[in-house]
Amino acid sequence: MDIEDSIESKKSRTKILFIDDEVKFKVVKILQAAGWIHTQLIKDVKSLDQIEVKESKIIFVDIQGVGKELDFKEEGLGLASALKEKYPHKKIIIYSAEQKGDRFHKALRQVDDSISKDADPYQFQSLVEDHA
Repeated sequence: MDIEDSIESKKSRTKILFIDDEVKFKVVKILQAAGWIHTQLIKDVKSLDQIEVKESKIIFVDIQGVGKELDFKEEGLGLASALKEKYPHKKIIIYSAEQKGDRFHKALRQVDDSISKDADPYQFQSLVEDHA
């Protein structure tokens, strides 16, 4: 099996979830167009056990505006931390457009990766390929 076959098979079976209150985040559509067909976006998580969370292998968590449904004081950082603790086998990646913030937050050490929200879509795709 060559590398292209393995990427194609990962694309057809890897479930990717974006948790972002900005529902028009273009990267989701770009990943879908690139063949990552099981990519979806939800505005927030109502339960750590909800189906979208349980089924996903890679979960991108925005730092701002999410985690509110579960009353995390630190919003996305608290949510990402809780997801990693509950599902250590899942790849949790945090992202944000915000340049300021707590650079020493424990969630930053717990998660598998982080990326700037305004990074090129190609960089998101590279991350997905690395973690799929």
